Amino acid sequence: MLSHRKPTRACLADIEDYFQQPPPQFLDLELAVCWVLACLLQSDSYPSGLLQRLQHDHPQLRLSETVLHQAVDFLERQEMLDCYTKRCPSRGRPRRMLHLHQDARDQAERLMKPWTRWLHEHAPITT
Repeated sequence: MLSHRKPTRACLADIEDYFQQPPPQFLDLELAVCWVLACLLQSDSYPSGLLQRLQHDHPQLRLSETVLHQAVDFLERQEMLDCYTKRCPSRGRPRRMLHLHQDARDQAERLMKPWTRWLHEHAPITT
C-alpha cells in the first residue's frame, strides 16, 4: 500500500535548508556516557552544567535529563565516579558535583578516540 503522506517541505529549497540546519540529534546512553566522561576528564561538574556545556560546545546535539541521569548512574555502578556537594554563593542549596576517579581515567581516555570520531562524523554540514 502506498503512503499518501504529504511532504513536510514545500519545495526543494526547504530540503536544502534541512541539510544546512538539520534538527538536533539526541544522544543515547552510550554517547551520553562518552560526553560525561569527556567533560569529567577536564574538570568536575554538576549534571545541569553538563547539559549547558553540550548545548554550548555542540549546539546540534541534545541530551535529555533522563538519559543524562542514566549515564551518571551507569558510571556510578561502574565505580568510576565520586559525588560530593559544593556550595555555590549564587544558589541556595549545594550542587551535586561529579568527579571522575583517578583510576578510571585510563578507561575514559580509551573512549575518547571513538567519541571524537563520532562527533566528527556527525558534525553539521557547513558550506
